[in-house]
Amino acid sequence: MSVLHDVLRVYDHRYLSLDRVQRERLVEGTRRVIGEEGLSEAARAAMPASVRLRAFCIQHGLREELERLIRDEAEGSPAGAVVVGGRIYAMYPYLRGVPRQDADITTEVGVEHRLDAVGWQGRRLRIRGVAALQRVETHHTAVDLILRERTSGREHGITAEPRPDAARGFEAVADPAEVEPGRWDVHVAATSLGVTREARFGSVRAEGVRTGPQRRAAGPKDVAVYFTKGGHLALFVTGAPGGTSLRARLLRRFGR
Repeated sequence: MSVLHDVLRVYDHRYLSLDRVQRERLVEGTRRVIGEEGLSEAARAAMPASVRLRAFCIQHGLREELERLIRDEAEGSPAGAVVVGGRIYAMYPYLRGVPRQDADITTEVGVEHRLDAVGWQGRRLRIRGVAALQRVETHHTAVDLILRERTSGREHGITAEPRPDAARGFEAVADPAEVEPGRWDVHVAATSLGVTREARFGSVRAEGVRTGPQRRAAGPKDVAVYFTKGGHLALFVTGAPGGTSLRARLLRRFGR
């Protein structure tokens, strides 16, 4: 199986750079490795959908479809997807007869996201961004922000509202006074057609987003909004505002 996987990995931009004769030789050799029975269940389970579909095209002699599949991915235009019974399937209108399990990308789909702005609005924190399931074509996506305390795992959910000024855009307003002291990582969750995906938020940012620490008193709490070393958005919440010693502690911890 490792040999087959290594062979199929060549079907990317390198395949497109080959001439017709070289492509024919490669495809024929790969077809012999795949065999008449096609991929085994074990091989299917170990491969992503894009590789399974390459094997399908090679096994059935679909040369033009194989080239289109590879070219679309190389150009950053992967196929869309649909949700059926809680599973997500890639859509390839030009591929006929593909087994459903070969087009199943349920475990491969994540959430696309971007932070557009974060800042204080009085004593509340306003966060604006974009979020949606990868590849799934839908007219409605529900977005929630989740504050998750790094040590205890406690969660505080914030329902976001759609933004009329941006496709798939959202805006959420959080009241840090309602959050217990701790270090809270910000996650974004996108839900469409009954499928939810979640990711750490803030590492993908629009140009011009302020990345320096933003500190403010929120009721009885002192709150610092900052980005971790990995670039993710986070909040550091302490008790009543203090003086220089608290500021020094915050600055020491911002990079964590």
